[in-house]
Amino acid sequence: MSATTMKPDSAPAASAAPAAMTARARFGFMAMVLGMFMAFLDIQIVSASISKIQAGLAASPDEAIWMQTSYLIAEIVLIPLSGFLSRLLSTRVLFTAWVAGLAATAPGPYPWA
Repeated sequence: MSATTMKPDSAPAASAAPAAMTARARFGFMAMVLGMFMAFLDIQIVSASISKIQAGLAASPDEAIWMQTSYLIAEIVLIPLSGFLSRLLSTRVLFTAWVAGLAATAPGPYPWA
């Protein structure tokens, strides 16, 4: 193997110091951290209460595991899908559509019925 020498003027440039985070970037980061914490907390609550859910539905342990797995898969799919749809449609339109869908499918007495 041949030895390679580097000329003094061809040394790699030192990387520039990272720019300070703006208030907007800091707020966005904290919102992301809060969202991740809420998702983690939601998963922990479902995991802790799976025995109560199993007893309430009279399900076998295997069925309880499948319930938890299907819940987690639905949550994992819905989080990025909601982000994509909010960029595609706008947050206002997406929120209005979800509230309208919830109101249309919720059981109970309706004020217009």
